[in-house]
Amino acid sequence: MEQEVVQTRLTDSKYAADDLCKQLRNQPESYNCIIFFAATSVNFQELQAELSQRFTKAQVIGATTSGEISPQGFTNNSVVLNAIADSKSTFSAVLVDDANKFPIISKDKISAAARSAEIELASTVSHTNAFAISLICGLKNIEEGFLSMFYSLIADKEFLVCGGTAGDDLKFKATYVCANGECSDSGAVLLFVKTTRKFIIYKENIFQKSGKSVRLTDVQHESHIVKTIDGENPRRRYANIIGIPESEVDKALLDHPFGRAFGDNIFIASLVGFDKNGILSTYARVIQDSVQEILDPMDPLKITEETCVKIKDAIPNPSWVILFNCILRTIGFNNKNLQAPVNSIWKTHFPIYSGFSTYGEQYGHMNSNQTLVLLVMGE
Repeated sequence: MEQEVVQTRLTDSKYAADDLCKQLRNQPESYNCIIFFAATSVNFQELQAELSQRFTKAQVIGATTSGEISPQGFTNNSVVLNAIADSKSTFSAVLVDDANKFPIISKDKISAAARSAEIELASTVSHTNAFAISLICGLKNIEEGFLSMFYSLIADKEFLVCGGTAGDDLKFKATYVCANGECSDSGAVLLFVKTTRKFIIYKENIFQKSGKSVRLTDVQHESHIVKTIDGENPRRRYANIIGIPESEVDKALLDHPFGRAFGDNIFIASLVGFDKNGILSTYARVIQDSVQEILDPMDPLKITEETCVKIKDAIPNPSWVILFNCILRTIGFNNKNLQAPVNSIWKTHFPIYSGFSTYGEQYGHMNSNQTLVLLVMGE
């Protein structure tokens, strides 16, 4: 297996595609999977068409970003491309357009893509040698419904979907995903992968339970709005629980998101902010009367090192690494001058890797925020 990661800052789509191809060690027809992450400084629709025309023997998927990740570090205004040549893995991509409306109508299309990768959705043990990568348009509240639909189709509930929600450099206007020449601003992509290689999908949290929890007592879950917490004004109750003045709550949001624990896993629902009336908005969908833990931060560098050690223990010679890193983590690392140190740890442990700053992270049945999801495959 060979993963190559190349990067360009050219903004003309044709020149960018040419530049990416020139940096590769082999000809475009040598690769059977292409995954790219692109800033909004490039015309995404044109770029995906250019790449699909060049990599004619590969499954080609991509997404817009709010920042790219490569061995060069956390970057912006670039295109990062993964070119994968792997004779021991089978790939098959599918785009579900208008996934925010009626994703269930695409169930036959999804099933066909899975079969093309030699994955039987009726099997109860497919997770042992297969998984799927998701790239989902942001700003449309697609993630939860799409994941729910997919898991209604597959018999093996341990089968893992891992991936990220497309961004748009914090413009919050439009995001895009693509698969094999099809492009959408309201869709979701699944790349099915069946492999004889060892792989691990890992979700990293840099937060821990605080022992302080709240109940969301008036929720508009479709719009991610919380009107009362414990029957009180959300801003006032949040400030009281943390023990800070209401005037300082905006500074606390990145360090104290909501979370729900399922066993050892914490799934984070990041907080957008409070309006002038103290009404709360969240990035992830939250449920009426759900109990949410208010989380405390841990040392990101310590956690990053521990994550890499765990992965290297499981896969001593990683040859394919994809990082789906929440944009809020990226912003938090930048605020604390941690972007370079975090990337330095990744670079120490992984010979090659790439990823992007996401608007959400998918791990199995759940969509989260402020999380890192890693996909690592061995030699």
